[in-house]
Amino acid sequence: MEKKFIEIKFLIEDITCTGCAMDMENILLELSGVEAASLNYADGVFTIQYDSGEIEAETIIKKVGNLGFNTKLLPQQS
Repeated sequence: MEKKFIEIKFLIEDITCTGCAMDMENILLELSGVEAASLNYADGVFTIQYDSGEIEAETIIKKVGNLGFNTKLLPQQS
């Protein structure tokens, strides 16, 4: 089965430190299907690349919420 990678971006509204950001990146990278996770701490934008055949965006966002952070999905850019 061919992998189809999708990129989503969302705003994390209440991130308070770079350590938290690094922890979140590592936790998300442990999810099956997540290929890349990167948080731009300066603007609070989290970029995730994932295999849509293995995991859904809603699952990723729910995981972030379970870690105690509020998120807002940003519109897709072309």
